[in-house]
Parts: sequence; structure tokens; C-alpha cells
Amino acid sequence: MHVDLTQHARAVSGHVLARGHYATFLTATGAGYSAWNGLALTRWNADPVESGEGFFLYMRDLDSGVFWSLGQQPALKVAEQYVTRFTPDRAEWLRLDDGIEARLDVCIAPDADLELRRVTLRNCSDRLRRIELTSYAEVVLNVWAVDAAHPAFSKLFVQTEWVAGSRALLARRRPRTPEEPTGWLIHALSGDGEIQYETDRARFIGRGYSRAEPRALVEAEPLSGTVGNVLDPIVSLRRTVELAVNDATQITFLLGAAPEREAALAAAECYASAAKIEEAFAAAVRQEVQAALAPGVSPVSVPPRTPTTAPVSGRETPDAELLQFWNGYGGFSADGNEYVIRLEPDAGGRLKLPPQPWVNVIANPQFGFLASETGAGFAWSQNSRENRLSPWYNDPVLDPHGEALYVRDEDQGAFWSLTPGPIPQPVTYEVRHGFGYSHYRHVSQGLEQEVWLFAACEAPVKIALTRLRNPGYQPRRLSLFSYTRLVLGVVPGDYATELAIEQDGTTGALLAENRNRVFSGRIAFAAAAPMDSVPIHISGDRATFLGQHGSPARPAALARDKVLDGRLGTGLDPCFALQVTLRLEPGASVERVFLIGEADSRDGVRRLISHYSQAGVATAALTEVQEFWRNQLAAVQVRTPAPALDLMINGWAAYQTLSCRLWGRSAFYQSGGAFGFRDQLQDAVALIYHDPALTRRQLLLHAAQQFVEGDVLHWWHPPMGCGTRTRFSDDLLWLPYLATFYCRATGDWSVFSEPVRFLQARALEPGEDEAFLTPEDSGATASLYEHCCRALDRSLTQGAHGLPLMGTGDWNDGMNRVGREGRGESVWLGFFLYAILGDFIPVCGQQGDYNRARRYAAFRSHLATALNDQGWDGEWYRRAWYDDGAVLGSIASDECQIDALAQAWAVISKAAPWARAESALDAVERRLISEEDGLIRLLTPPFENTPHDPGYIKGYVAGVRENGGQYTHAALWVVRALAELGRRDQAARLLEMLSPVSHTRTPEAVATYRLEPFSVAADLYSIAPHVGRGGWSGYTGSAGWFLRVTLESILGLELVEGHALRLRPCIPNDWPGFRLRYRLPDNEAVYEIEVRNPEGQAARVAAVEIDERPGRIEYGAACIPLFRDGLVHQVLATLAGTVEKRATGQQEHPG
Repeated sequence: MHVDLTQHARAVSGHVLARGHYATFLTATGAGYSAWNGLALTRWNADPVESGEGFFLYMRDLDSGVFWSLGQQPALKVAEQYVTRFTPDRAEWLRLDDGIEARLDVCIAPDADLELRRVTLRNCSDRLRRIELTSYAEVVLNVWAVDAAHPAFSKLFVQTEWVAGSRALLARRRPRTPEEPTGWLIHALSGDGEIQYETDRARFIGRGYSRAEPRALVEAEPLSGTVGNVLDPIVSLRRTVELAVNDATQITFLLGAAPEREAALAAAECYASAAKIEEAFAAAVRQEVQAALAPGVSPVSVPPRTPTTAPVSGRETPDAELLQFWNGYGGFSADGNEYVIRLEPDAGGRLKLPPQPWVNVIANPQFGFLASETGAGFAWSQNSRENRLSPWYNDPVLDPHGEALYVRDEDQGAFWSLTPGPIPQPVTYEVRHGFGYSHYRHVSQGLEQEVWLFAACEAPVKIALTRLRNPGYQPRRLSLFSYTRLVLGVVPGDYATELAIEQDGTTGALLAENRNRVFSGRIAFAAAAPMDSVPIHISGDRATFLGQHGSPARPAALARDKVLDGRLGTGLDPCFALQVTLRLEPGASVERVFLIGEADSRDGVRRLISHYSQAGVATAALTEVQEFWRNQLAAVQVRTPAPALDLMINGWAAYQTLSCRLWGRSAFYQSGGAFGFRDQLQDAVALIYHDPALTRRQLLLHAAQQFVEGDVLHWWHPPMGCGTRTRFSDDLLWLPYLATFYCRATGDWSVFSEPVRFLQARALEPGEDEAFLTPEDSGATASLYEHCCRALDRSLTQGAHGLPLMGTGDWNDGMNRVGREGRGESVWLGFFLYAILGDFIPVCGQQGDYNRARRYAAFRSHLATALNDQGWDGEWYRRAWYDDGAVLGSIASDECQIDALAQAWAVISKAAPWARAESALDAVERRLISEEDGLIRLLTPPFENTPHDPGYIKGYVAGVRENGGQYTHAALWVVRALAELGRRDQAARLLEMLSPVSHTRTPEAVATYRLEPFSVAADLYSIAPHVGRGGWSGYTGSAGWFLRVTLESILGLELVEGHALRLRPCIPNDWPGFRLRYRLPDNEAVYEIEVRNPEGQAARVAAVEIDERPGRIEYGAACIPLFRDGLVHQVLATLAGTVEKRATGQQEHPG
């Protein structure tokens, strides 16, 4: 029943107490976790070295401020005495610290799913003592492996509450499916006395702090009492006791679970009395007859932490520069190409970090890594989920380091990290996140130090270019260290026992042959360059490098060993650790390069190392990266009265789309590694202004993931090809929609004739929503046109209301049970399909496919009628119908009365009559848009208590992600709809509001929003206490749509058949104008466009000049011919105020 728990206990020599459905796993250090009914109740990372997670008890002397933990973990304070004892039914810890004797006894209740942790404190000193006890456990309530795979996602479904009458904290997981096992976790404290409580991990630990030194213990503040939708849940209780000389007291902490809320409370209340607790321990003792003692530790101690810094003389600060949108943490460089973060130490020397990691996603098509402001991150090769070289930790509070760079002064013995983590110095650091690189710079220990982290343009290698300068008058003997925890799988430990660490005799590099499925035989490596006479010392054993209970912030090898131990082979906790020694003369500088990567063979590794070891090659590679991105992003540049838009459009949105979404397919909050059929298609189309050839390739790649029957893989993993076949109703439709857009923009209609394969795989069984499988090539091929037709033919479904069947989700994945029985209908899908058919019917005509064109036209006409007869709710459009016929997105609905998606696409598709389009957007502005909070909700009210089951969306806590939060993807469609309807002022204002720059203008705004100012967020939360808080950044299609909506809907740019630009700006009247520079592919020409609004009336283009000659205007839009002559062409467009309405389908739009 507790398989994971038992395996973990064996891996780290732990001990398991189990009774019935409940078990707890404990180590001699006090770490471990608890499980119930197959669910992990608390978090455990299965790390035998750091072993830093568990259900912990902290003690603090209120008079001295000194604190420690009852076990060695997590505080790691050396006790005067420390003893542990494990028996089959009990565990005991005894420690003595400064006259306070603390004993912890643990057992499981004989008649309830509870563990009892009884603390006995005795004052052995000669003075009155006031001791504060604080518990801490991270709430999971999930299958251990599921939580470990994506912790940040797992946390979003947990809610907490404080039950005053029972003096207990409760936590529960909102189920994603009806079949999902559920339960209630309870944490209580026996006895009387005032209790403080906390369930928000971010508040308890704090950014820049740690479990060893949490903010809740470092700062003399009470626990905040935060409960509810905390997003990163813990349970923590605090009580203070006063002990006279020789006095003793007992307090018992309870942790347990039950299927129902009342049962959990009843169990805790049953064990509220000292007599009942004593009875439980007495029962455990009775069962210990003839039980063998587990190996104890007597005494156990952790070596004192070696001081890692020498006294710092003064505070040396990198040269300051004026930054755009400075917010107390950082700002954009003058040219907008870098985001500059300045980390300052507080009075205690602790760096002031942003509320959450601010991360750069750096990638090329086959390789990449993350880099946060502290230097933390992870690297991958070929697939960012399936083949991680180092760990993806997904912890926005601690942001642990799976990789690190260190410096050690060989004369003083002090050591620190080159980046602001994991061992920062109490000085100012400057971090510059740029396109394709991150740069770290600081001055400490009498040395000027900088690191450039980047991935080569095409090679599978991460390059750390380090530079040190000695401005002093004495030579310095130094060692540089590079450390990487090795994964070569999905999570640490996947293949650890199979990996053999070896050293290459030619290059001195450390190598490990990959054992991970299709990646087997590839060679991971770490190397130092140049390969000169300087010896390289190595270790492949993380256990000896970090030391038992060590961490990257406390690496034992740097404190203990003159040189690394040289351990290689198998059976290790694998890592790559390199050490290079050097002598740095006064006034001299030195440059060293550390490489981490993976190649297809040992010879491939040697070629890479040999190349980047040559003098100047690493610097040249950095220049090549910078030039690539400079050229790539220069294709479109704008200057508007809204700099918060300009910064995103001139680089950051396109960079996010290409580096993070298309190449990396990974970020800090989500690391998928897979291509999503609908996802990366939209991303690639957003880059049509930068690289239309990339868009074309992506269309053909996705078409090749279509089954013979017409449906598609929802997502698939390269290079394996495995993925999920589903009943999603919209995935397949993005192919004809975006293929048609590509052709209309570029004029490349030949792409419809390209032959593309079909896949084959088993069909889904009746009642089976999805299947993870590895399809085969069917052997059949057809043109891209035929692929698009099969997608459309499969989608011409209709239910009782004449609208398309929703299946197990449309665009909103979380509504996966609205139509799973095959009868539910989607109003949004009706609008989407109406728009696609309108675009695609002319393509059928081009192909001579007239019968199909007529059939599509008839279905489109039917859709228009059904959408407006059945989909209209009186003031706005409905969202869907459940299988049982209940309506969703109606004023009559108990929850989700209005959904932004249906209203936006009613306008975008042009299926809504003008008056209804106006009414629908009025409702959106009234009910979903909150400019005060800076967000546009997807729907309201969120799903919480409805008896209907829309799907896993209801599992999210209210106001989070799709469940009533802002989903930026859809919010941008709202902006597009407003622009389509001629609401120019609102559209531009709301678009600027959606920019991450706007959410981070001040320190107060940063404290609310928390995420990076340079990365579009997927979502914002909309319900207290998290209103305006950013959800996940980086990995979101919102970046591509931000680019498109700005260029197309606001600035009015449209590519026409590859031979013209159509310019119809939709800007506010108070904009004096804007400039736009557009470069054709392959530098065939450049168009510098200036738009003027001299009269403050911007409804239409009244005049246009092209190279000082009058141009043509159609329906208020400038028509600009494209000359591929290699020249720079000047365009001047003048706006005026008269609106020319024209009929379009069933409605009239001013644009």
C-alpha cells in the first residue's frame, strides 16, 4: 500500500511506521514524509544526499532569538547531544541545546489515521526559558509521483482552513476527476494556550531564505494566519511555552487524514487529551516486545558550516545606468534588449530577491536551459521534459540550484558562488537577461567577477564564460568549480543507478552515457576550457561533493578537500563536478569556460570540446548568439506612445515565442517538452512577420501528426513520436484555420499541394477520453489541402441545438467533461468553425473542389442560424450545453454565467449581428473586465459548488487559471474583438494593461504581480487574496497572440498575398501616431512606416504617401505594394475621423 514510501526508506536508510491506511517514513535527521491511502500527505524529494524535506519542528529561544530544529533537519544546528532510536512502532529523538533538553516521540494512533509527535521539553539551565515551538509540513494530498512530476501544478488544487473550535488546520484537494481519490489532511496541537498558524509556504519561508533559515524563524514576527486558496500550501502551528528551572512540559502535534472533513476533525478531537495520547504511546510500547532496534545514530552531528565569506571591505557596486520602468528590482536597458536586475543586500547581508524567480529561457532548436536571477535553472537536450541533463525543481520559493559555479580562495579557504546563488556574497549583483544569454556581474573578495551563460546557436552545449580580474596588489591563488546534478531522465533518480561517470582521457571531460530510452547511447558531458597545462580535478559523486545533508549552498568538498576526490564509476549519486586551479597576478584577468552538453557520440563530444577550447571561440559564439537574435527580432520594430507595448513587440514577445515556446517548450512553471498540436501552430503563425519559412515548416510538421481518420495528436514528444490521442474538438481545426491565414498572408498557396503523411494507431475505446500511445506511419500520404479537409469533415457535427459537439474539451482543456458522453455542444466551437469555413471555402474553389465548397457553405449558413437562435442568451452568447442539456454560460447558470471566449469569437468570426456583438462586448466590459485589478477574467463566477461537472477546471481553486482567472490568451482575443468593433480606446488601453511591463511598474505592483516584467504571463488570479497575482510565465501561447493582436488589431498591419501591406490602424484618438519598421524576409526590402494623427481623430487612413508619391486607399486602409528591390521605402499615412461602415457577413464592422 505504501510502495513509494517503503522504497524511499530503503534508499536513504530510513524507517517506516505503519498501521492500517497510514504510514510515515522517518530518517535519523528528522526528515521524511507521511502517506495515507496511497496518497502522499506531505512532500518528499527522495534525495538521499540533501534529504531536506519532512514534517519538521522548530524551536526558538525568545530571549536570545536563537532557533534550531528538533531533528538535524532542516536547521542543521549542531547539538550538544543528539540521539535517535527506531523501533517497529515508535521513533525517538533526544537532543540537548544550551540547557534545553528536547525529546520527540512519534507513533501512529492505534484507532485513527493519525501520527502523534509528542515533544517533551525540560529546562536544564539556571534561568527561566521561553521556548517557541513551530511545526512545518508541505501539503501534497496527491500520488507521490504525480506531485513530483509537476509540483507547482499539483499545488493549485489545494485549499486550507482553520477550525478554531478544534484548534486545527485542515487541507483538502479539489478533485480533477470524479474518480480521483480525495481526503482531508488535518494538523492539530494538543493542550491549551494561544496558537498561531500559517498555511502559505511563501510567507513562511520567504524568498532568499531557506528551510534551514525560514523567514518565519529569522524574523521575530507572528505567523500570518493565512488560509484558503494559498497556492503553495503548508500546515504550520506555533505555540510558546515558559519553563522554570528544572521544569518540563509536553506538547503533542497531530498530523493525519480522513475521507471526510468531519471524520478528520473527530479523530483530532479524540486525541486532544493527554490521556488519550499516553494511551497511544503505551500501545506502541506494548507491541515492541522482541522487536529489533533499527540502527540508531548516537550521537549524530553535522559538521559546522564553514564560513564561506571573508570580511567584505565596503560595498562595491557595478556601474549604474538609467533603466526604463525601474521598479525597485530591475528595469529595461535603454535599447530594451536587456532586462537588468540589481540585487542589493539588506542590513543583514541577505540579498533582496524578486518575489518569485525572474527567469530567462535560453534555447536553440535542440538544446536549452533556464537561468534565474540567482543563476539557478536546468538544462536539457532534445526534449526539455524527457531528457533533462539537470533537475527541473519547479519551486518558486526556494529556486534550488541543480547547477552551480563557485570560486574558492586557496589561501583563505573562503568560497562563494559566481552568481547570486547558491552562496551569495553580501554585495550588489547585476544580472542582465538578454536575448539568448544571461550575464552576472559583481565585485567581492577583492575580485571583479562575471559570468555569461548562453547556448551556442546550433550546438547542444551550454557555455559558462567566466572572467575574473584581480584589481589588488597581491597575487591570488584560486580554484573555480563547476557542479551539475545529473538526471538524464525526467526526475532525479530515474536512471541514476545505471549511469557510469567516466573521464575522457583526451579532454579531461566528465562523461556519462545516457540510458534513457530513445536517448540511450548519447553522451552527456561537462568540460573546462582551455585545455592547457592547468590540471582539472573531478568528481562524479554528488554524495561526496555535497556531503551528507549538504546542499549546493553547503558543499562539503569545498570546505573539506584541497582537490576533488576523483570518484568515478557506477553506484554513485551522479554529478559532474570540475575544479580548475589558477594563479591570478595583480592587475591581471583570466577567462575560463565551463561546458555542459550532450552529443550523439564520444567523438562528437570531443569535437565540441576541442572547438570551444580554442582561444576566443567562446566569445565569438556569444557574439554569434547576440547577432542571431538581433537580426531575427529586427524584422518588426515599432515606436508608439505606449512603451510598455514597444518593449514587448520589439523583442521580448517574439523571443519568448521562439526560444521558450517553439524551441525550448519549457519554462520555470511548466516543462512539457512536447509539441501541442494547437499550441505551437499558433506560436509559429505569430512569427510570420519574422520568419514565414518557419511558419511553413511548422504547418507541415503538425499536419504529419494527423491520423487517417482526421483527428490529431493533442500533443507529442519528439524525437519519440509518442503522444495523446483524444476527443478534443478544436485541435484539428487549427490546421485549416492557420494554413489559410499563412497562404493569404504570404501568397504561398503551393503549400496546400505539399504531400504529408498520415498516422495510424488504435482507436479510442467507448468511454475512453484519451490514450497515450506511439502511432505508426500509416503509409498513406495526401496533400496538406486534404489534411485540412479531413479535419473539417470530421468537425461538421451537431447536437440537439444544431451546434458542434464539444467532445472532451474545446479550447478550454479544463471543460473536459461538458460533452464527454457525446451530446454536449460548444457555442464557442460554432463561432470558431464559422470563421474557419468562411476562410477555407475559397480555398476549396481554388482547388476545384466545388462539391465540398457547397457543403461547407451550407453548414456555415446553418451554423449562423443556430448560433444566433440557440446560442444567444439575451445579453450575451452562451458558452455550451452539457450532455444532459443543461446550459453553460447563461444568466440562468449557477456558475460560469458568462464566458469571454464566446463573446470575443462572436465578433472575430463576424457571425454575430452588429447589435448583438455590441451587447456581448458590453457584457464583457461590465462583468469580466476589471481595469482596477488589471485583468480580464475568462469567466465569472468561477466553478466551486455547482452540481454539474464541467471537468477538471472545477478542481482549480476559484479565481485561478481557467477557473475564473485571467487566461491571457483569451483576454487578447477580447482586445481583438474590441478593436474589430471599433472600440479603439478600450482596445489599446486594455492591451497595454495586459503587458507584463504594466504589471511591474512599481515595487508595490511587483509585490502583487510577482512575475517577470519581460515575459507574458499565461494567467492572472482574480480572487482575494491573490487578485492581480501572475500565475505562470514563459510557456504560454499568449506571447504570440500579444504580438499578433498588437501588430494586426491595434497597429492595423496585414500582409496581403506576399505582394502588399494593408494598413488600417485602430489606435486611440489621443495617440499622435506611431512608427513601424517592417523588413521583408531575406532583407528583400525594408518599409519604414510613419502614421500621423494630426487632428486627434484616428478612425481611418485619409491619405498615404509611398516614397513621397500618393498611394491607394481602400475602405479606410492604406494599400502599400511590396517591392523586393533591396531598398528602404518610406511610407507616411495620415489618419482622419470619418468612419466608413461596410457590410461583412451578418454584421457591420468599422474595420
